[in-house]
Amino acid sequence: MTTFTGHLTDAQAQRLVDGTLLEAEADEVLAHAGDCAECQALAESYRVLGDALGEALGALEVPELPRDFTAGVLSRIDARERAVRRERRFATAILAAVLVAIGVTVVAAGAGTWAPAASRLAGGLGSAGEVLRLGAGLAGTLLSALRLQLALACAVLAVPLLFALSRLIPSARAELV
Repeated sequence: MTTFTGHLTDAQAQRLVDGTLLEAEADEVLAHAGDCAECQALAESYRVLGDALGEALGALEVPELPRDFTAGVLSRIDARERAVRRERRFATAILAAVLVAIGVTVVAAGAGTWAPAASRLAGGLGSAGEVLRLGAGLAGTLLSALRLQLALACAVLAVPLLFALSRLIPSARAELV
């Protein structure tokens, strides 16, 4: 099954000229292009444009690269890699300094200051883990019970959204005047 309808699209005319038609469309496109003067003119315009572009590009002079072009590119790559390594070392040094500062602060404050806070944090994390474990067990049951309602809600939200998005897609072929 193909998507060919009416006249050739710009893409089909270009593929016809380039000889790269898709298998699914080749027979119908070739048959239509053989009978339709409008589509023959469209394909011919692409053929002429391609020939003119080929001639124009062929007439351009190819500039000669400087002798040190490759060496210059490689030196810029090396410089960038050195800069990245330097930035990583700098970031690692900052992280190490921060960790040392935290360690010194914790030791200076003494266990009486930070131990109760660490204990509360550990208890809070344990409670959060228990809530997540219970929620995970409940989520499967809840989703199973509400699957029809969820599917309907998704459809009600998705259909208008997809329609709005489809209006943003440009047409496959600009109409010929």
